[in-house]
Amino acid sequence: MDDGKVVDQYQASWKAIMQQVRDGSSWSGYERNCAFLNTGGQFADVSHVSGLNFSDDGRGIAVTDWDQDGDLDLWFRNRTAPRLRLMLNQSRPERASRHLAFRLTGTECNRDAIGAVVEVHLEGSDRRLVRSVRAGEMYLSQSSKWVHFGLPEDAKVTGVSVLWPGGVRSTYEGIEVGNRYGVQQGESSVRRIERRRKLTLEDAPLPTVSASSGQASIVLPAPVGLPISSYVDEAGKRTSLSKADSPCLLLLWSAGCDHCQKELAQFTKIPDDFKVLALCVDGSGAEQREIARDLIAKTGFAGNWGMIGANQVEQVHVLQEALFDSTPKLAVPLSFLLRPGNEIVAIYRGPISSKVVSYDCQTAARAPDVALRNLAPPFPGRWFTLSAPPAFLPNMIVRRMQERYPEEALPYLHRAAEKSGIIAKQKLFAELGLRHYFFAAKFASEQKMGKSDDHYLKSIEADPRNPSVHNDFGSSLAGRGRLEEGRKHFSEALRLKPDFPLARKNLAKVTELLEKAGK
Repeated sequence: MDDGKVVDQYQASWKAIMQQVRDGSSWSGYERNCAFLNTGGQFADVSHVSGLNFSDDGRGIAVTDWDQDGDLDLWFRNRTAPRLRLMLNQSRPERASRHLAFRLTGTECNRDAIGAVVEVHLEGSDRRLVRSVRAGEMYLSQSSKWVHFGLPEDAKVTGVSVLWPGGVRSTYEGIEVGNRYGVQQGESSVRRIERRRKLTLEDAPLPTVSASSGQASIVLPAPVGLPISSYVDEAGKRTSLSKADSPCLLLLWSAGCDHCQKELAQFTKIPDDFKVLALCVDGSGAEQREIARDLIAKTGFAGNWGMIGANQVEQVHVLQEALFDSTPKLAVPLSFLLRPGNEIVAIYRGPISSKVVSYDCQTAARAPDVALRNLAPPFPGRWFTLSAPPAFLPNMIVRRMQERYPEEALPYLHRAAEKSGIIAKQKLFAELGLRHYFFAAKFASEQKMGKSDDHYLKSIEADPRNPSVHNDFGSSLAGRGRLEEGRKHFSEALRLKPDFPLARKNLAKVTELLEKAGK
């Protein structure tokens, strides 16, 4: 097997794995956090009685004395919600004073003293308690750099020594149990650090959500183009989805859905601040259209309506897969708030309130692109990360959509190219031109000349420097008797590539035919 096939198989395998994850599968089968108790030579599973046995898909864990009360607490990091859990250790509060903690600062070694070894010597014991400062703990985890020691009851410390990176050893005395100390390399004494954090949590079990209702109201952090460009109207004619000059609520529904009927009945009168277009997902046949018409009349829906087929419904689902790590199976009612230009700014899964839509019309639908990011989170706060480049989202949608719907992915590729910087813009427009070129040739072979011409023109618009596109388009036009148009494209192909024998031959032939025709 050649290297190219190996790479293709590798990439295809990763795509399949990531698709399974997006569909709800786990990398390792929903790994719950487990706790094991050392019973003296054996370990007992105490996950349930410890209170740590949540139905999470666990990933990382960090150990730290978060509330600074002398015992170690846990931070959990999950792939599923809640993404973070703080578990305060409140098992034996009377033992809080039986500890020591040190925060090391390097001056001649690295600042965090990574690699340093701390030894605690106890009165009446030959054993040493030893801990080291580490830069990594577990998978996807970094615990506190405080060096924490739990001590036996009534223990007294006779001394502490630190072996710093580089081999220098320092010793310290006067260490009292139950305290936290700062230790700086090169200094002969330690300094006591007072407790600065007090934290309490309600003594109540945390609720665990095992299933979701599927209902959601989501403001997107950036506008996204709508994948639906046309529909079958109530008269049975294929109609282009016109670009409205005001916000529009696009409602997907089914005649067999009770929630959809209630949704349609909300709009017996269309609000002043947005329009409503209801598209039935049951297919575009005459029978389905009549059933939909009866339901529209029954509910008193006052907006425009129409029908879409299975391919368009799947395109909507593919778009959601590109936007969300975990995407539920497509269900109706499903609605999209479109701003002028048919760009999605909000998604509503399940029944919605017209008041919510009106509010989003006044905020999200009228907000500039840079402001949408601040409207997306459902809670107040401040970002600590930079926003993604404008081309990131459409480019991601292209990569997810092009395998199943390559032609429908082209508008997203065009938007990604428009939003990119100079170098990336040139590469993406060149890619866009090649993709349109492919479809132009495909539809020409199927004798769908109107669609072929449209893709040829879009290919030239995206990348006018490709001589092969001009030559092939000229051949297509000349073959249908449009000789003068064909000659222009042959001439342009030769201008771009003077040593293009086929274009030169075609130009000579079409020129001869025009001369014979007296043109």
